[in-house]
Amino acid sequence: MPGAPNLCIKLNCPKSLTHIGHSGKMLFMKRFLIILILIFTLQTSSQADDIRDFQIEGMSVGDSLLDFMSKEKIEKLKMTDYPNSKKFSRVTTVFPNMETYEDVMIQFKTKDKKYIIHAVDGGFYYHNNTIKDCYKKKDKIVKDISKQFPNLKTKKRSSKHSYDNESLVDSFYFYFENGGLIEVTCMDWTDKATNEQNFVDNLSIRLFTEEFRTWLNTEAYD
Repeated sequence: MPGAPNLCIKLNCPKSLTHIGHSGKMLFMKRFLIILILIFTLQTSSQADDIRDFQIEGMSVGDSLLDFMSKEKIEKLKMTDYPNSKKFSRVTTVFPNMETYEDVMIQFKTKDKKYIIHAVDGGFYYHNNTIKDCYKKKDKIVKDISKQFPNLKTKKRSSKHSYDNESLVDSFYFYFENGGLIEVTCMDWTDKATNEQNFVDNLSIRLFTEEFRTWLNTEAYD
């Protein structure tokens, strides 16, 4: 139609269309940024209480033991001696330049060629009736873990040991939503158990995957 271009020019049509497009782009970018912020916030929240963030001598569940030991050494030290199931095996060792613990025990599936860690246990030992020191250190460790993972469900438990009804097991548990568990335990053996079996009072910090914990409680023992 003659005159239409002049009308468009008078109304500044191209400028108006450009303005609308720019506003739409700005709105899209704002929404996109909001979505990104929500995604990263949710990811941070979901990963905030991850058992893999807690390490024992640099190791945690989900790591491969091959990153810390050779296959040959693992096989040499490996023990598959749970009485009712051979699904998991363990290695107890001392690594060079250990910073915190006196020894560590690592557990993995017996047939797993990648030796993925399902449980790791760091230990301290208390000789000459120094069990009070164990309880003091346990309380400090529990306090430190509580600060690192303030949102976890927890539980305290004191019980007699199944081997010796007079020996005391004093534990504190941290439960993760994915089924993982941190257990901090003082083992207070009686003099009889110490003299007859050479058991030593000890403090252990243990990390368990849900799979290993379930197996330990339902299959490992008669």
